[in-house]
Amino acid sequence: MKVLVLEGDARVSRGLERTLRVLGHEVRCPATVDEARTSLQTDPAVDVVLAAEHLGAHERGTHFLRWVEAHVPHARRVLISGTPRPPDFIEQPGLQCFQSKPFGRRELEALLSSLDKPPSA
Repeated sequence: MKVLVLEGDARVSRGLERTLRVLGHEVRCPATVDEARTSLQTDPAVDVVLAAEHLGAHERGTHFLRWVEAHVPHARRVLISGTPRPPDFIEQPGLQCFQSKPFGRRELEALLSSLDKPPSA
């Protein structure tokens, strides 16, 4: 599976990248929202986008995932956060979900496995 990870904390981003690679996935980890958008515009071939809710000064993962939905509609979207799911984030089984932090390898593996099935399954 091809995964793009957008996480504001560099340590968390590196940890996710390592874990995803160990699980056999191809991973991209842009450092900023602008880099992530450019990456997806250049090469939209991703299966899953993992985005942290809190990305920096005025950047939110929910906003970025709305952009992803509009520009890379085939990508499944996951919002990750150490705070409760934002009320403006709507989960869509098989397409868009929320994962609370912290989570480990097993939770990540189960999450990606659930997204690897068609939305109607």
